[in-house]
Amino acid sequence: MKTLNLSVLDRLMLPQLLPQQGGKIEILLANSIAKQIEFSASEISEFGLKDESGSVSWTNGSEATFEFTAEQVEILKSASKRADEEKKITRQNLLMIEKIDSL
Repeated sequence: MKTLNLSVLDRLMLPQLLPQQGGKIEILLANSIAKQIEFSASEISEFGLKDESGSVSWTNGSEATFEFTAEQVEILKSASKRADEEKKITRQNLLMIEKIDSL
């Protein structure tokens, strides 16, 4: 198991980085990652998450620590590599990509 600290922004962006299509196991693992980092009802309230004009804002937030299996880490690293190869790294997601790459 590997641990990864994710900010509110990381948790909002990470599902977009995950594969949207692929083999059955790959998609099952991607879904498990997305489910694992999903915000609970209490976190939505705690962080003041709001959907405003098609974007999400928050007033409070801290990093949360998540544990990922070796197979999930492989999916995360593959997604990071694919984003780099497709030149889809942005200033907003660079820190998250670097966290993934350090696993």
